[in-house]
Amino acid sequence: MRKLITYLLMAAAVMTVVILFVVYRDEITEGGFISRLFGGGSESEEEGRITFDEGNIFALCGSRLVALSKDRLVLYDRNGTERDSRSVAFDSPALTVAGDKVLAYDRDGQSVYAADADGIGNEEKIPVLNAAGNERGEYVLVTDEIGYRSVARLYDSKNRPRFQWKSGERMIWAASLSPSGRRMAVAAPTGESGQTVGLRLTFLDTSSEEILGEAEIPDELPLALASPDNNHVCVITESGVSFYTDDGLALGRTGYGGQTLLGTPIATSEAVFLTLGRNTGGQYSQLICLSYTGAELGRVSFTEGPTAIAAEGRVCAVLEAGVLTRFTLDGGALAAEELGPCAARGLLVSSDGRILLLYSGYAEWYNG
Repeated sequence: MRKLITYLLMAAAVMTVVILFVVYRDEITEGGFISRLFGGGSESEEEGRITFDEGNIFALCGSRLVALSKDRLVLYDRNGTERDSRSVAFDSPALTVAGDKVLAYDRDGQSVYAADADGIGNEEKIPVLNAAGNERGEYVLVTDEIGYRSVARLYDSKNRPRFQWKSGERMIWAASLSPSGRRMAVAAPTGESGQTVGLRLTFLDTSSEEILGEAEIPDELPLALASPDNNHVCVITESGVSFYTDDGLALGRTGYGGQTLLGTPIATSEAVFLTLGRNTGGQYSQLICLSYTGAELGRVSFTEGPTAIAAEGRVCAVLEAGVLTRFTLDGGALAAEELGPCAARGLLVSSDGRILLLYSGYAEWYNG
């Protein structure tokens, strides 16, 4: 009798497993039913609506949204719930991406936080002016410190300082870091107050105190600096983009042809995306895509002017006249794909090319 009862219990258990497999077999994948059944993973893999307060600036920490206002820093899970947050008192909040890490800092204050998939780190009391990062999660903090005009401090992927370059004469306006972390470039204005200023670039080896090279551009100020690979650096100014080797050899320059740079230029690991136009309203403007050797990879014309542009890697997404369009670098050319009507006010592009649409008070991933 006891053997019969044991047999029946085992048969019932096997039948339960079979039923569960039939019902949930589409979900038995990594992070699916089996993972949830045995407690695997701390987050739901379902990506839903992400609600947030108005007045934020945004960045993507891997596939997680980071929102920063003058009062609060929030890291969201993939499913749109708050993973971690900090109360802040920022006068001029800013976000900089470094791989799957986001740096949140106050340009007019003394605070910086580093956030990643594990959460938001502790506050560091450093007066950060601007920052730059690479795909390895290493980053440069340009700081304002007593005794120097500014200092460029390099941190490794574990947030540990490993190199610094001190500028005693000029304020550093922009910095870039190579993918390997072995090269750094900094840009500073030249000239005295009240005089016409120019731009000086300094190219550095982060394993030594050696200056690899210097270059100057007259009558310009830096808007952005980028190191797309371990051999090239480009600087974006109000009138053109200049290209250099990592030790300061000039490779060429691309001007804007009499047009005005509109919005913030975007430098990804693959290309530079610029919006140029004849007027500040953006009507009849153009999106220009440049390689890091200065070659034009694509040019797109807009009638009304884009309301939002975001890019990452080979993908650029544009909102224009209520329509969402995705542009992808394919074989050295820019291919366009119209995705349809869209009422979003802004957008972000993740490292894997997906688009996060930003609406008033919430965000959603494009799922078309």
